[in-house]
Amino acid sequence: MNTASADPAGTVPPQPAAPLLTVLSDALHKARFVAEAVPTADDALTVTVYSSKAPWKESTPESANDWLDRNEIAATASLNDGDYVVITLPTAEAVSRFIAVALEPWLRVHTTAAQLADALEAHGLPHEVAVTAHVIELILPDEGLSTAVQLAALLGAPRLADGLNLRRARGMRRLAERIQWLLTGAIGSGVDVIVEPGCAHAEDRLTIGSTVDQARLLTRRITDAPQGAVSVTEHN
Repeated sequence: MNTASADPAGTVPPQPAAPLLTVLSDALHKARFVAEAVPTADDALTVTVYSSKAPWKESTPESANDWLDRNEIAATASLNDGDYVVITLPTAEAVSRFIAVALEPWLRVHTTAAQLADALEAHGLPHEVAVTAHVIELILPDEGLSTAVQLAALLGAPRLADGLNLRRARGMRRLAERIQWLLTGAIGSGVDVIVEPGCAHAEDRLTIGSTVDQARLLTRRITDAPQGAVSVTEHN
């Protein structure tokens, strides 16, 4: 229930930003957005931005103010003595809008990436996960792409690599094509699949690039796979 007093015209005055300091700080941390939020004497919040994830094009107050205007965030940007952009959020509405526009895409992608990593870990599959604001890359690095074959087994295709020599570039490319088709069927839409043969200093690796929604569907399929599904025959 909103207990704020209305002004004579019957409108509720804007709520100050400062009470949302913890909410904003938590969101910055979970989004891995390197910044410092502090309250001001007039109950606003300032966000000093150090992160390369800042959504404005250039690290200038002009660029940040343009981004704020385009996204209808009632805030202002300035430059501090250390040449870092500082966003001043005067109201609770401005804080909520800043979190929704600047941070929630990163919150979603990091949460989904962590869930995907946990699902793979539960089946003992070696992996790496990398993210951007809208893409999650699942990297399966090992000699002979055996982890990629094990992933196929989790998705119901334990013999996907039959007839392929996975120690040759051609066989690896064919496996990547098969996995791309398998994933299209498993999650209902196409993903990017890239294979890179190894060298003296790096293992073979297969990389799956997906949207956040695709990664969530893939996570669900992996989570639902029975334990032991990755026990597949090695391919030479």
